Amino acid sequence: MSMKSHAIVNFGLYVTSEDLLGYAERMNEDADDLMFELGHYHSDADCECTSLITGDTFYAGESFTIFPLENRPTLFTQAYENKEAALVELKENFSKYLPADFNYEEMFVKCAGTVFG
Repeated sequence: MSMKSHAIVNFGLYVTSEDLLGYAERMNEDADDLMFELGHYHSDADCECTSLITGDTFYAGESFTIFPLENRPTLFTQAYENKEAALVELKENFSKYLPADFNYEEMFVKCAGTVFG
């Protein structure tokens, strides 16, 4: 049996199903389904995440999603004026799904690694 793997590099909010449990229970939805619908869902991945605000690095869990940013850079323009502008967008788009005490600064990450499967 062959295994296909590929490299990933994503920028956005690192979120696990535990982060979505409160919203999922209120809306009678499955947290894992929300992870798949709202972001770049990964399971069976070996990834390292680095906070774009604090610089802290952590190993991504086995199953996670990255809530994506809307804008992308081009050859001659940057996607956002600064990191804070990107954070504001992420909060506006995803705060209804996350707990009030969600640490946006720590979980605003560059996630790089390999997805297996």
